Amino acid sequence: MDVPDWASQSDQDLLERRISKLGLRLDGTALEPLIRQLYEELSAHGLVFHPPCHIGDEWFVPIGIPAIFIPFFLVHDRLRALERTMMLEVEGETPE
Repeated sequence: MDVPDWASQSDQDLLERRISKLGLRLDGTALEPLIRQLYEELSAHGLVFHPPCHIGDEWFVPIGIPAIFIPFFLVHDRLRALERTMMLEVEGETPE
């Protein structure tokens, strides 16, 4: 994964950036195999629907929209570090 220009910014500078301007993607991240595992588990239980996964500002499934939104801070090490600084933990940091 390429190092984005914002990854070396201070916490304060990073906090001032819009999430939408970070250029985040799920492809090529540590989340990609976990999403694949989710789909495999759904298939193993006979479910053919695999909800699309998107980056959001928190964990949620919108009412009436068949999709899963994954918190943006799980997409990059730098964002996880910032989340840990701000919240003292990173919910969803490990596969467990």
